[in-house]
Amino acid sequence: MPATPLTVDRLLSAPLPELLAEVDAQIVDTSVTDETYLGEVVKPRTGTALLCMPRGRSAFERDTIVRILVGKLVGAPMRPVPPSLDVRTYGGTK
Repeated sequence: MPATPLTVDRLLSAPLPELLAEVDAQIVDTSVTDETYLGEVVKPRTGTALLCMPRGRSAFERDTIVRILVGKLVGAPMRPVPPSLDVRTYGGTK
């Protein structure tokens, strides 16, 4: 996790590779084909968090969802996301 709290401004503006390195997370493709599946965080007790994303999403959609997942991963102070973008974190501890 970042040494200092991740601000919403940084979450939304940092280059994605830099942001992922800062929170020790990586994007992995899943074979899920359900169009309602946007992605999920798999957070092991130790090690790199996995941001599981379906293949075939547009670059904009992928970037947006990854930033939401990173925000949830680190507990960034974000407005609630719309119910259609319900995000859950699996594993690990907060």
